[in-house]
Amino acid sequence: MADDTMMRERSALEAWAGLVRRRWRPGLAIFLLISALAAALVFLTRPVYRAEARLRLGEPPPMGGISPGGGFLALMRLGGDPFANDLELLGSRSLAETVVERLALHVKLDAGRGWHRDSLVVMVEAGRTNEKAAYEAEWTSDGLIRVRRVSPTDSAIGAVRPGETIAFDSVRVAFLPWREGMPRTAALRVEPFGLAVRRFRSALTLERARREANVLDLAYDHDDPGLARRIVAAAVEEFVALRAAVQRRESGETVDSLARVAAATIRELSVAESELAALQRRARLVAPDAQGEALIEQYATLSADLEQARLERDAAETLLRRVEAADTPGVGWAGLAAMPDLVEAPAVSGLVQRIEQLRAQRAELASRFAPGSRAVTVLDQQIRELDASLRNVATTYRDAVAQRERALAAEVAELEGELADLPAHVMELARLQRRIRILSEVLVLTEQRLRQEELRQALTFSNIQVIDPPALRYKPVWPRKKLGLAVGLLLASVFSTLGMAVAERADGTLRGAAMARELAGAPVLAAVTAGGGRIALGAAEARAILGAAGVPAGDVARLTLAPVDGAAPAGDLARALVERAEAEGAERAGAVASPPILFTTPPIEAYPAAAEAAAYGAPVVLVAEHGRTRRAALRAAVALLIEAGAAPAGVVLACPHQRDATTIWA
Repeated sequence: MADDTMMRERSALEAWAGLVRRRWRPGLAIFLLISALAAALVFLTRPVYRAEARLRLGEPPPMGGISPGGGFLALMRLGGDPFANDLELLGSRSLAETVVERLALHVKLDAGRGWHRDSLVVMVEAGRTNEKAAYEAEWTSDGLIRVRRVSPTDSAIGAVRPGETIAFDSVRVAFLPWREGMPRTAALRVEPFGLAVRRFRSALTLERARREANVLDLAYDHDDPGLARRIVAAAVEEFVALRAAVQRRESGETVDSLARVAAATIRELSVAESELAALQRRARLVAPDAQGEALIEQYATLSADLEQARLERDAAETLLRRVEAADTPGVGWAGLAAMPDLVEAPAVSGLVQRIEQLRAQRAELASRFAPGSRAVTVLDQQIRELDASLRNVATTYRDAVAQRERALAAEVAELEGELADLPAHVMELARLQRRIRILSEVLVLTEQRLRQEELRQALTFSNIQVIDPPALRYKPVWPRKKLGLAVGLLLASVFSTLGMAVAERADGTLRGAAMARELAGAPVLAAVTAGGGRIALGAAEARAILGAAGVPAGDVARLTLAPVDGAAPAGDLARALVERAEAEGAERAGAVASPPILFTTPPIEAYPAAAEAAAYGAPVVLVAEHGRTRRAALRAAVALLIEAGAAPAGVVLACPHQRDATTIWA
């Protein structure tokens, strides 16, 4: 197994070595070309400088919440990650447009290697409305700078002295004076503002230093070192200003919105308080529960008093009816003294007792005297007078009780109305109190959030710390000479190898015995070395050619040699065979060596000779040259021979070098 592996590796190495020997010229050309291009790219390219800065982005001022769920929503970060928001702000189009316009990055100056913007102009400005154009500035010997437009149209613009500003289209430039070693001309190219903004956004590199740190690295590459540093510095300054403006605008809008909400809440609260005061005045409700209990107790008391008054009135009326129904006056007044309001009246009790005494005396006198006697008459007169007095007292008492009854009935009716309206008033009072409570809570929370936002607005500032100020690296980042040359040599080696493989693949000549055997449909009889008009042919190779063709040793005349194309050395091979046959004939007595039939032209031009050879019966051996004979030519020669009836007996490959004669069998 190990021997097989070593043999395969050796065969592969030999195949690559043969490929290099055959195709070293195109490979070397490709290697030199790519190496020269890499060296030119490394040594002739303008150096590119990188300006860097490092920032620490602080958290924005905290945003207060107006609801208990504010903290939970804050944990969900519905507003996004502050650091990610700052990154998007730093890469925004607004910031890019501001930086491009501030530094006029859409105006490019070119005066040759080593001359940058700071060494050519005092200042350069350009607006946002411009078109693609090219200009040329020339420092003349008289101390002026002449500017002309080169494209899209050629026209003169004007001449200015150093330090003076010249304006053309939307560009304003002030040039420095010419000095020793400085080129006399400089090119100005103006590109569209939007294109410059897009290039700036793609060239500005933003990278977070570490995932757990709010530290940001800014980098910008440019062939002008001073401009690269100013670009990074301008990006940092504009980012700080834009971030502060955005936070200030956000806080201001929030403050204004909260102030409007607070004012509307105050108005609604004032209306609700006015409605509550009007309801309390109208319903006389201050403490609904206590007032309701007192009202119910008062209603019960008045209802009892009303029933008592009704009973007293009924009793007084009954007494009066009984007295009026009596036949004699003074009868039935005993119950008058028991009336509730007259019980404690001594005058009424005295009158009742007096009339009872008089009636008792009259009854005694009536038994002793005649009915019309003076004593009885006097007593009757007294009884009638007392009866009239008691009747007047009873009537007055009845009227007073009736009047009190009417008053109590009115009070009870009024209380019943109040009790009927009390639930609605209580519900309205509760609704207004609930509304006032909610509005008060909303007002308190809104005022609290408003104060927080006002404090946040006062604290809003660009809390950005510049850790590393904008600065250039100590050397250009491109070209990196050692790495560039190493990569160039590696690419040259790869492409040279690929070129040799492609050249080998695209080669249409015969390469190897297997290819010749496949195309000819006949074996390869021998591989000989041909050079200088002679072929080195050994005895073993001659016997192999003749034996494979079925020709007896020494009978060369029965062999036909046909060159595949004009470059095949068929004649040299014929002479070598004759010489080898003569040498063998000298060694063997009686052996006769005759020259073979030789086609001096390819079969496509010697069709009659091929037919004659076929008729003669001599085997035909094709002679091809390794590395020069085309495969198509061999295929065509075989086809012609077959068509003439003379199938090839074999192929002999003539190699220009001895090493090719030994490697074509691989």
